[in-house]
Amino acid sequence: MVVFLAVSFGLAALLDFWFLSVRRSVADLYALALYGFVWGLLRMYAPTAGALLAIKALRRSVVEELKAYLGLGRRALFYFLLAPLVVYLAVGIYLAVGLAVGVVDLGRPVKVIVEETERAVGLRLAEDVARLALVVQIPFAYVAALSINAFFALGEELGWRGYLYRRLGSRPDLRTIFVVGVVWGLWHATAIGLLGHNYPQLRWAGVPLFVLYCVLLSAFMLRLVAAAKSVLPAASFHGAVNALWSLTVLFTAVEGAAGEALGGLGALGLAALAATLILLIAVGKPPRGAGLRIH
Repeated sequence: MVVFLAVSFGLAALLDFWFLSVRRSVADLYALALYGFVWGLLRMYAPTAGALLAIKALRRSVVEELKAYLGLGRRALFYFLLAPLVVYLAVGIYLAVGLAVGVVDLGRPVKVIVEETERAVGLRLAEDVARLALVVQIPFAYVAALSINAFFALGEELGWRGYLYRRLGSRPDLRTIFVVGVVWGLWHATAIGLLGHNYPQLRWAGVPLFVLYCVLLSAFMLRLVAAAKSVLPAASFHGAVNALWSLTVLFTAVEGAAGEALGGLGALGLAALAATLILLIAVGKPPRGAGLRIH
């Protein structure tokens, strides 16, 4: 476990310091975007590197261990395709709750897209074009969740929901959910504090919020892993979060540090995820006296 955590956290921190240096020295936006792509890919595969080295240190078969994590089969495929839909449900609940409390502005994303496009390329989009781009993104996010985003996310899932989950006993109980979620959240700390990842205003103050966010996400993901006997549904779920959850930021009317603390990666987002989890658990419970067991 020590090898796994040291490599996972150490590589991630080194990559964060490297990218911080790049951001301070590179002015070209396209080059910076390419560096960001490389940073993201390598960082997300740091837990896989940690897991592989830890498996070797334990003198186990790397191939057999990875095969066990992936658990390829129909059951894994079913949950792999299903998992992103849970994120759509959570985003819907976020928007509903946000509208009810006056935090969500349904017209804000179009304004943001128009303003950002004009700032980046000097072209002012018509609002109808911006609205169409937003609408197209919603179904496209499902495709991204199952493809490029899942590929990126798999680098983390082989570590957190693969190696770490198995070393903790392969049971999606509260203790395991909490430990995996806290470790996963803290692993992002240097990216948040140094680079402003997800919390450009809050920085280090955003770390506790993100840890809570990761604990809640792990509650979904470990249940999916246990049901599918595979990390693949966790990868597609993670991919869907990366593709869709930014919409909660776009729709949140409160800006700045207050918006980060309140919005999709803050209090309202945590409440929406908790409500989604409670709803799914309630729906998944058998009727009293029916004699069914949900696995």
